[in-house]
Amino acid sequence: MAVRLPGPRHRLEGRVRLPGSKSQTNRGLIVAAAAGGGRILQPLECEDTVLLATALRRCGWPVDWKGEVATVGTRLQVATPVTLHLGNSGTGARLLLALLSTVPGRWIVDGVPRLRERPMWPLIAALRELGVAVEASGEACLPAAIDGGSVTGGRVRLAPGPSSQFVSALLLAAPRMERGLELELVGPVPSRPYLELTREALEAFGAAVEADGELRRWRVGPGLRAGCRLDVEGDWSAAAFFAAAAAVAGGSLEIGGVSPGSVQGDRRILEILEAAGCRMSLLADAIAVSGPVSRPVEADLADTPDLFPALAVVAAVAPAGSCLRGLQNLRHKESDRLGVMVDNLGRLGAVFHVEDGVLRVLRGLRQLDVPVKVTSAGDHRIAMAMAVAALAAGGLDLDDGHCVEKSFPDFWRVWEGVTGP
Repeated sequence: MAVRLPGPRHRLEGRVRLPGSKSQTNRGLIVAAAAGGGRILQPLECEDTVLLATALRRCGWPVDWKGEVATVGTRLQVATPVTLHLGNSGTGARLLLALLSTVPGRWIVDGVPRLRERPMWPLIAALRELGVAVEASGEACLPAAIDGGSVTGGRVRLAPGPSSQFVSALLLAAPRMERGLELELVGPVPSRPYLELTREALEAFGAAVEADGELRRWRVGPGLRAGCRLDVEGDWSAAAFFAAAAAVAGGSLEIGGVSPGSVQGDRRILEILEAAGCRMSLLADAIAVSGPVSRPVEADLADTPDLFPALAVVAAVAPAGSCLRGLQNLRHKESDRLGVMVDNLGRLGAVFHVEDGVLRVLRGLRQLDVPVKVTSAGDHRIAMAMAVAALAAGGLDLDDGHCVEKSFPDFWRVWEGVTGP
């Protein structure tokens, strides 16, 4: 679905309410299944979460999704092997691989060609160390077949490499292991705030969880309580694009449905933009972001990589000197986000220097006389970021707007509500 992105726009005014967190919804579905049943309140119904819910149903878990409540029931036995298709959901595939290692049967996890390219080896290696039989394409990627059953658990070391999802996958499966799990992380630990979301989900279902201050050593005891619930917060990853819109176009947008005290790492968008000259106001039930940006944008995004597409646009509009760091793992996302954003913004006149995971803006984007074609590369966050870019550059022709279904199905309607048709 091609989309004409409107622009330029100046001095936005309006209010948005954000949908629930995709990350929390996915974790809620997995932990409720692991516990033998439970509820997720205010879940986000989007492509990724629907794919995961569908996969759980095929594995025997009844999932009843009605509006603001998703209920997971006690698992029923199903005949295996079962092949599960997770689209381009890296989170869903990784969390499911670990969960199904504890479920008797043969399970095959697969996805679209891009998901088959994304790394799975750290998780596969850890599962094998725990005694799970796993067959994988090229020993490192999907499709992967698991012979699930009883897992003793105990001690295991993991080098998470490009994604904290490998860590979360093991932690969420740990209560189903006979001895629980003692997990030691080796090397850099990316995206640490997502591990806090995992801890919250486990504790909501009664898990005994211990972690050191660096989140490198974890101990999760066996057992969960069935029938518990997880309350899903508004999605800070989605909020970032509306905060960026105010930073780029000026004016003030009120963002509701998100908590400033959330453990979601992407709430950092507020402090990053405030340091770049935007103003923040805490209202009774919303956060007001006022722009435009007036200073260079500087941030290390190693723990919050999903902020990169939105902040790359703000950095290309801000005064000279913007620098974004910690971008080494972006090539492993739904697309090569660093490469795609540099190419797209380059078509709008921006010039960057990129080296060793650091992006420096050498020249900002310019306002265009005629629409320019840009790509989403099938990546929901790239598509949303280009909507922000159009506010400064002028009308853009985006090749695929449908990909926002992955995390924010209502994005274009909400976007039009604050930026105009």
